[in-house]
Amino acid sequence: MFIPGLGAPGTLHDHPRIRCHCIIGSFQGGSMSKTIPQASKRSRAWIWLIVIGPILSVVGLITGFASAGAACRSVVGPKEGLVKPYGTLQGMGGGERTCESVMDAVAVPTWTFIVLGLVLFLTGIIVRSATRKRAYVAGEQRPTKQGVNRRSILQGAVAFFATALAGAAPAYANGNVRYVSASGSDSNPGSVTAPWRTLAKVRSAMASGDLQRGSTVLFKRGDDFYGSIHMPSLIGSSGTLTIGAYGEGARPRLLGYKVSKAAWTQYSGNIWKLNIAANSGQYSGNTSEASTNVGFLKAAGMIHGRKRWAISELAADWEFFSDSTYVYVRLGVNPGAGVAISVQRDLLRLASHTTVQDLYLGGTGAHGVTTGGKNVVIQRNEIEWIGGSALSGTTRYGNGVELYVGAARVMIRENVIRQTYDVALSAQGTGTAGWTDITWESNRLENCNMSLELWGKGGGTGFLRCRFINNTCIDAGYSWAALIRSDRDGKGTHLLTYSMEVPVDVEITGNSFLGARDNYTRNSGDRQIPAGIITHRNTIKLGAGKKIAYGAENPETSEQAAQWQARTGREQASIFAVSY
Repeated sequence: MFIPGLGAPGTLHDHPRIRCHCIIGSFQGGSMSKTIPQASKRSRAWIWLIVIGPILSVVGLITGFASAGAACRSVVGPKEGLVKPYGTLQGMGGGERTCESVMDAVAVPTWTFIVLGLVLFLTGIIVRSATRKRAYVAGEQRPTKQGVNRRSILQGAVAFFATALAGAAPAYANGNVRYVSASGSDSNPGSVTAPWRTLAKVRSAMASGDLQRGSTVLFKRGDDFYGSIHMPSLIGSSGTLTIGAYGEGARPRLLGYKVSKAAWTQYSGNIWKLNIAANSGQYSGNTSEASTNVGFLKAAGMIHGRKRWAISELAADWEFFSDSTYVYVRLGVNPGAGVAISVQRDLLRLASHTTVQDLYLGGTGAHGVTTGGKNVVIQRNEIEWIGGSALSGTTRYGNGVELYVGAARVMIRENVIRQTYDVALSAQGTGTAGWTDITWESNRLENCNMSLELWGKGGGTGFLRCRFINNTCIDAGYSWAALIRSDRDGKGTHLLTYSMEVPVDVEITGNSFLGARDNYTRNSGDRQIPAGIITHRNTIKLGAGKKIAYGAENPETSEQAAQWQARTGREQASIFAVSY
């Protein structure tokens, strides 16, 4: 018998996640041949009915619990997943109709297996009872306590169900699942027992079409993977590519760091250099990355972010400069092995029809996640230690999640984003495509220089049906880069808007904005929040004397919130407090 996701016929007993001997063992409390009379041994069909029945039902449950798509509920799971919000985002409910059509196809085998399994199991119980009764009437000896009884059968069946449901590998509708582990090999087929090893293999699989729309790639929890994933346009006409996690433990970590070996050489005096060109052999980690545009250094858990623009400017310990080949560091001793070096490379650049979930993303001089795609979900990830590379000239940058022009039907929810050079969540750019149906919901943004940034040029649709709701934003302006930026004036803020030259339809509600180095909001032009941004029913707590809005046009401090609300008409039904 072949069970989807569990391997070839004949392999179930040895499958690492479902062990059939959880039932068989319950039959071996003693020797059945010694306790069941010869007449009974000729009528053991009930045993197979009781064993096979639960197996079929579990197959049905695994199929039914599998998601019908990244934004869909499962057939037997909760009655409402992401279908409802996605239907709303798409305007005409197209996401819901797609989900329901997939679910209809899955429902028939799901309920067939579940019902057939239960019927076989109950039939086995009935046959067993009848067999015992006939044996007793014929004068045969009842089975002893060492033999099989109804309780042991039920206990075995329950144990089988529990083991199968708890230990089974994730099941997906199209079955094309690939696994990646730090102990795997890129020559493996990518199965759960023979996983791939590197991000390079994942990238090549996307380019070749081995991973396409409808596929899933899962990284092993607790493992580290160095490099980045920049997706091509995905092959396939339907479904979503899902990137996620499997196993137990902490989120799998996708890291951009180049990690120094003990290969530093003295440049002059207290200045040391390391060759960080691709495959130089002087570092481990992200060995194939070509960029040498360093964002920050991390040594012994400490971030060092003072980037200089010439070797001659290196004046204090851990200040650094990088050129097309080397990173130079000023330090009284050899920096040694283990210095993590972030460089300019977005960790994930997503194509349309993609879901990314349950990952840790960190250690880059650029952005954590970027996309200008459509139908994208970014959820339950942890993103930190982001940015600091030079964007142009001496301007540095780096956001947690950045949405480019053209992004549409994007949901960013339940992520934790910390320690960015610039902004936790940003939507920005120039062009007519704009940003449509964007939702930022229930994220936790901690110690980023800014929480939310919006700006657009080029006309067109601008921001259409965008919502920032139920997020918790803490300590804006207290990131690792807060005191080393050259443009610090008013930038320690939760809400940043500038160059807003496009239509705006954005709602900001239900959020908590707790603590800021400078102010709650900073806006270019007339220093007021753009008219198309509706802000209401938020909680805003700032320290004593903190400005609510940047600029001389906004003189009110946190103690004068009522006056600011009355003057601007902003934050109606919001709660202000001077307590943070």
